[in-house]
Amino acid sequence: MEIWQRKSPGGPSDKIGQELVAAFTKATGIPATMTSISDEFEVKLQQRAVQRNLPDVVINDTAQLGNMQTQGLLRQIDRDAIEGADDVNERAWDGARAYDGDYYGVPVTAHTVALFNRKDWRQNLGLDVPEDWDSLVSMWKAYADGDPTGTGEKVAGLALPGTTQRGYMSWSTSTYFWSGGGEYFEETPDGYRSAVATDESVRAATWIRDLSCKADVLQPGASSYDSGTTKDLFKSGGAGSFLVAPYELASLKEALGSDLEVLTPPPGPAGLVTLAEGNNAYLMAGSANETAQEEFAEFMISAQGQEIGMAGDRDGNIVRLPVNSTVDMADTRDDPDWNLFQKLFDENGRYVPAVPNWNPFLNESAKTLNALISDCSLDVRSEMEKLDDVFTAELAHQEVLAP
Repeated sequence: MEIWQRKSPGGPSDKIGQELVAAFTKATGIPATMTSISDEFEVKLQQRAVQRNLPDVVINDTAQLGNMQTQGLLRQIDRDAIEGADDVNERAWDGARAYDGDYYGVPVTAHTVALFNRKDWRQNLGLDVPEDWDSLVSMWKAYADGDPTGTGEKVAGLALPGTTQRGYMSWSTSTYFWSGGGEYFEETPDGYRSAVATDESVRAATWIRDLSCKADVLQPGASSYDSGTTKDLFKSGGAGSFLVAPYELASLKEALGSDLEVLTPPPGPAGLVTLAEGNNAYLMAGSANETAQEEFAEFMISAQGQEIGMAGDRDGNIVRLPVNSTVDMADTRDDPDWNLFQKLFDENGRYVPAVPNWNPFLNESAKTLNALISDCSLDVRSEMEKLDDVFTAELAHQEVLAP
């Protein structure tokens, strides 16, 4: 059986994936290989689809469900037929359900985001932990203007992945957009309407734009940074905060040690809503190994599979927050910051909307927000109204536009 995951070949996550597959084969007797791919993952998957030779299982982002399902690449999942499905967190199952209400993946890991912050910088400047958006921006402003390192070197307040590549700008600001009262859609019994031009959405987008155009707390050239270059900037001392998921916890703690703290993002005008994500095990259409596909998914959600994927406190875990509710993280991990991520996921996490294909909306909203932080002369409402027109046309194209 052939399994793919979106990870760097030879990296820490690849090694843990190999451990997982070896344990699966030992437990079931089913031979399996794990292939880790990072570059052009979707392109290579499309090539295999054209060849009618898809991998048996693909471990991929929850946000990719609609894109793959609308192309006919996925088998529908009978949730009741998956052994151990009842032990899986109900919120995690939300990330495996498509617009039609059916399931097209088995959730194997979940996560949300928290604010990684330079504790030493905050304390050097005599600042309290921020509790609202005003104190949050004030902290970032102090980092940018107050010489928190004592070296006179210019640093940024917030490291932001602002590129349009893979929709990073929208992905990295969705927590702020939702917490500010913004919404991508209004959901009705008959479909969706775009909500990106409401007063609340415009105010949320304005707050995001003002991080660049008024507070000036972002790193120079933020609009061209992806997640990797943003992480490197924060890791090397170029910025004071970085909103990101716990897959960066081990490497950032190794680099920054006690100078790092992980904080609950302060609530915005609409409270606190954090981006929930995860990975599903997608059972690919056309496989000759349907029983083996299901057995691998069942192994991944079992206590043994979850604990192998969690990998303790090592870098490269492929299970961030366990989806199996019978698994206690404390039995596998010592770092208490994992509990913060679990609390945020349980209480504040929200998955992206379950439209048939989220990718066009992600990419278009990234383009708009990227333009707003890049050109401060643009009118936010006008740009969001243009985005509203694009969203409306795409909802119609996907045949889910409410009348």
